[in-house]
Parts: sequence; C-alpha cells; structure tokens
Amino acid sequence: MTQVTPTKLDKLNTFELYKHHAALTSSLSLLTPESKELALAELESCARLRSSKLDGIHYHLTQHQKMVEVGKEEKKLLDAAIKHHEAEIAALKSILMEVRRRGYADGNKIMGSKYTYSVIPNPKPTVEISSDLSEWCPEDLSKYAMVEEVIKTTIYKSTDGNNIIRTDEKVTARQIPNTEAIIDSHEKGHQLPTGVRVIQNYQVRTKRNINHEE
Repeated sequence: MTQVTPTKLDKLNTFELYKHHAALTSSLSLLTPESKELALAELESCARLRSSKLDGIHYHLTQHQKMVEVGKEEKKLLDAAIKHHEAEIAALKSILMEVRRRGYADGNKIMGSKYTYSVIPNPKPTVEISSDLSEWCPEDLSKYAMVEEVIKTTIYKSTDGNNIIRTDEKVTARQIPNTEAIIDSHEKGHQLPTGVRVIQNYQVRTKRNINHEE
C-alpha cells in the first residue's frame, strides 16, 4: 500500500501506533488533496493494526489467566502431595522414636541389616499447643503466657542524612505462650492448661552399614 509517510506500520507497537495515528490526524489539514487521500488510507491501516493489537491483549490476558488458574490447581495438588509425604516421614520416624522410648535400642542406635539409625534426644523438650490462649483461664494465662511487644521505629532524615526530621514509633502487642514456664512446670509435675503438652522429640540420622554384604 502506498503511504504518505515511510513508516512501516507493522513494525510499530501499540503506543507507537497511537502516536502515529495522532500525528497523521493533526497533519491532515496541511496536506494536498492527493496526499490527504493517502493519509486517510494510512490512518485506516494504522487504526486497523492498533485495534488488532488491542484485541490481542485480550487473547493474551485470557491465556495467562488460564495458566494462572492451572498453576494454582497444580500448586494445590503439589502442596497436598508434600503434606502427605511429610506426614509419612513423621510417621516413619515416630516408629524409630517409639522403639527407643521402649528401650529396644542399643543406646541411641537402632541396627538394621543395611542401615543404622541414630535416634538422639533433642536438648530441650517440645511444647505442643492445640488450644487457643483465649480459652485459657486467667490463672493459666498468668502462669504460662507472656506479652510479646514489638516496637517498630521509623526515622525520617534530611537528604544529606545529617538531620532527623521526625521519628514515628508503632507498637504492637500480643499474648504468646511462655514455653520455658510451661516446660519448667511440666518437669515439676504441675497441671498444664488444656491442650498443652510437653513431649521429648528426637533427631533421626541414618547411616549405611559399610560392612553389609548384599
């Protein structure tokens, strides 16, 4: 197609097409009748290409939205699979822990034919809490809870960093379990709040038996 300008319209992006269309439109009054006819044809081509690119945005938006939804569904499946395998790992390790708890291990060692498991007690017991602190009575809160206070300070300085213009401070507080108090009370044989228990967890390490013969 013969154009009034040498611009290759198919090489322009959406913004450039808008700019080119506006420039052509503003120059129409300055053109000769013959050039004006070419300019109008070029304007039509420009508008058509611009509309095509705008329609393409919808197509790509739709495609990416579909991919996001597929990705989210896949992530759900992947998260579920990860949780399943994590639960299986915990269950298998609990077998080894229970063997040790019942005194069937040789010290910390549990010997298999090909593998030896070292089941080592963690230095500190673990506190498990299945209840909400709002369910605890005032006496239990006083004994086994504490307030976590976080102070966030924001300092605004001059551009050269020499002067402090102002300082803003935000304080947030919440009640959290006092695990040290809970462990101490457990060791003394005291009653703990409902939904609170102290357990001994173990690290499980696996070693291949080098002298094993297949």
